[in-house]
Amino acid sequence: MGANVSTYNKNARGRKIFDAGVIKMKHSISECIPFWASLCERHKQKLQDDAIFRSYKKGEHVIFKTVKKDGIVFVLEGGVRVYLASDSGRELTLFHLKKGDAFSIMTVDNALDTDVIPCLQSDAATQLAYLQRVDIGEVAREDWQMALFIYETCSKTAQAILNNISYYIFNDLRHCVARELIEKSRRLKTSAILVTHEEIANSLGTTRVVVSREIDKLRDLGIIETGRGKIIILDRNALEEIAGQ
Repeated sequence: MGANVSTYNKNARGRKIFDAGVIKMKHSISECIPFWASLCERHKQKLQDDAIFRSYKKGEHVIFKTVKKDGIVFVLEGGVRVYLASDSGRELTLFHLKKGDAFSIMTVDNALDTDVIPCLQSDAATQLAYLQRVDIGEVAREDWQMALFIYETCSKTAQAILNNISYYIFNDLRHCVARELIEKSRRLKTSAILVTHEEIANSLGTTRVVVSREIDKLRDLGIIETGRGKIIILDRNALEEIAGQ
């Protein structure tokens, strides 16, 4: 992941606030915890004090400059792309996180030299919260709801990766391109998608040339319309049928 220098300070309540010079945080960690109302006041205060917040512009790589990168990331605004990148520059999207989602990065600091570590990149102007394992673990040891939440977050992360890898392996490129367009359209809530062939290729772990070939075929079928840096879905039902959705 690329460099992204930031600093942090503490406000009057001791909560760590990262200053990325982009967006001022207006959120609370309470938005991230679905059972917040049932937590005891001591646990609420601890989570509020220990939460680390960051803001990112669209396309920035997500980097938390903490002692340990072994906790859970929460998406407060925007979205995050989680992907793999090779030394040769090829990329493969594992899944996308939207507002309200959580993602476990508990393997990062304990990874072996041969382990694969995912990269995180903001899909839009994004605001994140982060809790380190030592902080969230203390609450989990005393509250079964937090322990269950951590388990479910890790399980959802693993399942999302398995679902996408399975789709990439067992479907041809046209199906994958169609699925990428449908999912991007749903995330952006529009049929006019601002995306390049290169970006689609990066998401699917392939090359721009072969993606362009499939885009041209979908356009010739009258399912999409293309422009400079834009793809417009004309027949959503047909595209969903190709994607198997």
